Amino acid sequence: MIDDKSLAEQINKIIEDIWIQIERQERKIVNFKLNTQQYVLLNLIIGYPLSSPSELAKKMEISKSAISQQLLKLESEHFITKIQDPDDKRAYSIGLGEKGLNYKKELDSFFQHFFDKYYSQFSHEELTNMLLIFQKLKRLLEE
Repeated sequence: MIDDKSLAEQINKIIEDIWIQIERQERKIVNFKLNTQQYVLLNLIIGYPLSSPSELAKKMEISKSAISQQLLKLESEHFITKIQDPDDKRAYSIGLGEKGLNYKKELDSFFQHFFDKYYSQFSHEELTNMLLIFQKLKRLLEE
């Protein structure tokens, strides 16, 4: 019988391997020549629309100056746009620009393809159990 520590190590390795495979497949289909920070940042903007640069920096756990550099690059390439706060002219949030909207469209298409090819192989009960397990793991990691 395998001990719990060995099981946990195997689970971590499988999660890492799955993540790498998903990212490889995604980048084949959704290839916009972004560096890793830009890729993560753009996905955060999609997941948390109209966030401020400070909120994005906090989520990525990087400095505001580092986030500013990446935002400038994404803005210059039309992936994002700054949306000025009507009440505070110094504040702004980040929205998707033309290329960002195209990126999101291709990402949505990739996720549909991924669902059709892989997740559709699981029963509703298996998907529900998988979700509950990963939600619990995420909660524990955040404590």
